[in-house]
Amino acid sequence: MVLSKRFQDAFKTALAMVLAYGIALAMDWDKPAWAGFAVAVISLATVGQSLNKGLMRMVGTVAGALAALAIISLFPQERWWFMTALSGFVGFCVYRMGRSRYPYAWNVAGFVSLIVALATVPATEYVFDVAVVRMLETGLGVLCFTLVTMLLWPATTGAELDAAVRGLAATQHRLYRRYRELLPGQAPAVPSPDDASAGAAADLDRLRAEEAQQLSQAQQALAGAAQDTYAVWELRTPWSRLLEQAGQVMGALARWHETFDEVRELDLAALLPDFPAFADELEVRFAQIERMLGGDAPDRLPRALSLAWDNERVHELAHFERAALALFRAQLLRLDVLTAAAFATVAEIKNLAPVGPAGQSSAKRPLSVPAAATEAAAPSTDRALDRDGLAAAVQVVAGLWAAYLLWLYVEVPAGIGLVILTGSLGIAVATNRWLPIRVAVNAAAVAFLFSALVYILVMPRLSGFAALGTLIFVLTFAIAYLFPDPRQVVARSAGLMIFALVADIGNEQSYSFLSVANLGLMMAIGLLILALAAHVPGSPQPEKTYVALLRRFFTSASFLVSTLRWSPDARPSRRQRRRLARHRQEVATLPAKLALWARFVPPGALGTASPEHLHAVTADVQALSHRLLETLDARAAATAAGVPQIPSAAALRREVDDWRSGLVQIFARLAADPDAGDDADFRSRLDTKLARLEAQIEQVLNAPESAGLSPGRPSSPTGCSAPTAACPRR
Repeated sequence: MVLSKRFQDAFKTALAMVLAYGIALAMDWDKPAWAGFAVAVISLATVGQSLNKGLMRMVGTVAGALAALAIISLFPQERWWFMTALSGFVGFCVYRMGRSRYPYAWNVAGFVSLIVALATVPATEYVFDVAVVRMLETGLGVLCFTLVTMLLWPATTGAELDAAVRGLAATQHRLYRRYRELLPGQAPAVPSPDDASAGAAADLDRLRAEEAQQLSQAQQALAGAAQDTYAVWELRTPWSRLLEQAGQVMGALARWHETFDEVRELDLAALLPDFPAFADELEVRFAQIERMLGGDAPDRLPRALSLAWDNERVHELAHFERAALALFRAQLLRLDVLTAAAFATVAEIKNLAPVGPAGQSSAKRPLSVPAAATEAAAPSTDRALDRDGLAAAVQVVAGLWAAYLLWLYVEVPAGIGLVILTGSLGIAVATNRWLPIRVAVNAAAVAFLFSALVYILVMPRLSGFAALGTLIFVLTFAIAYLFPDPRQVVARSAGLMIFALVADIGNEQSYSFLSVANLGLMMAIGLLILALAAHVPGSPQPEKTYVALLRRFFTSASFLVSTLRWSPDARPSRRQRRRLARHRQEVATLPAKLALWARFVPPGALGTASPEHLHAVTADVQALSHRLLETLDARAAATAAGVPQIPSAAALRREVDDWRSGLVQIFARLAADPDAGDDADFRSRLDTKLARLEAQIEQVLNAPESAGLSPGRPSSPTGCSAPTAACPRR
């Protein structure tokens, strides 16, 4: 009989849960539910994913327990300083969840510190025993599930990683082809048999969403495959580099597409004579990467091609058209570097060499790519303060203090458990702040009512561990079987953990309706506190949060444009550099957050607008983010290169400064009211300003002291002839 994977995964989770409870009870450890908690949260589809999450849980448990012991030793009698230090550590863990490569470890460290520090209050002499038992039972749960999943139907993550990366490469290939088809007369010269239905029928939004989802899946699969697949572990560095390069290709494709509006009216074939051959070469590289990921040797190596432009024809263009063409060309050159680098990385991972003309393998021939291809530009790594992470930390700490003060000054039946539960739930909610609190309330209510019925009606009739183990197995199997999808892992874990919390299984089992009622009241009060704390520091409603994020974006955009007026000869102060880093990070990261929150904005809150309009706004903000960052990079490159000062350019500099001032005012107005924009007015003012700048630029270039300047060749890596030309149409 062939069992489905869904059945196998549910069976393994249920068996590991029974083993964890059985061993903990046999060892007479207190709180065997802690071992069950570990099984509930690490029960994932493959060995590697479970091992990785189990390792992170152990690391977080040890860190949280040690932090709790340190805090109690420092403030054994000062309850206010004790709570200040404990809430500070929890807040730091919540903040680090959004900035670290290992968010789950920080998640566990936060709530374990609460459990260890508060579980023995006021008799803190047993706190060390609680910390040891917590670590032992967490390790027991991890060990039980690891052994079960390795011995019964073991599933490694290597195949999942291969499938995710192949899907990502295919999606990026289709996206590149679709972008080419948007350019007049630029259909791909190399047909793709599996993409015959692309063209106008292709959905760009769907492809971009698939691309982002597949990249995330590949990153998660790599974390698991490095644990359970030796071949992946040996090549974990190239695999990580490949996923980083795929992310950079994703950004480069998006930036290239955003330049199309500015070059749509230009004759690209005449201005860039090598463009068709260059684009075909990129097309072949995407196809060869797909081929190698499928296990076949590539037909040939990447070819180094030039993308020179016709200086005479470029000289006939208006200056802002030259800048648009230069930006279009710069993004193509970046794709050239990135695809060549990705080709080399895939060849290294798959140990493949190109096949010669006669079909013979040329394995002895060294695989090489252009030197520049191995040096893809790294994204900015500003270490500025994360406002959203700080807001999540403030929210959790506010809820924690509210529960603590309620416990101190109000006679609540739940006792100190209210503080532990509120803090733990707050940490869990902080990882998904965009989800309405009612989702957590509904899920917790259903799981609690079901668990309470089992506790009251079924468990008192059981006798011995055989009957109890059967009940645990059946309930765990049912929950794991009903929620098999990886996207339902939170619901599955929450259901198992709430049952373990309600049942409170121990060797000396007792049953009390009052204990269940107190637990239900504690959960209700904790969720109410979290619902109130969700308004700190701002409203949790998606539509209001979306508008607040838009205001933050335009505020940061206004500041970044104002920095273009800084003197290139004066080094910014430390305060200015910190502000620049913070606002640059805001402009770089807010578009993705806007896209996330936009998914949860209810249609009724949009008024006369539609979800498509909201999506268009988000896409425009993303494009504006790219252009602003490119402008800053162009300014930095021009400053580093030492642009000569031309006396006759004083009027042009004043005109550019006036333009920058106008942009600062527009962004400031939009920051105050995102609905204040007037497209017709902006278009009219921009056209007038462009005409005046064109005249001023031409006058400067015709001056005698400008004879050495070449108007047809860009002077910065981004391809812009001047910092202000990096955003010719936005």
